[in-house]
Amino acid sequence: MAYDNDPLTDEEIAGIEESLEDIKAGRVYSEKEAKKMLDIDD
Repeated sequence: MAYDNDPLTDEEIAGIEESLEDIKAGRVYSEKEAKKMLDIDD
């Protein structure tokens, strides 16, 4: 696995925090839902 030695930017941290809030609020998609939305077949 690649490892990035650079510290996270404020923008990256804000994006992570926003994503965590989405997860906590239940704004997520299952793998099946995401594949259907993206028209990806198994």
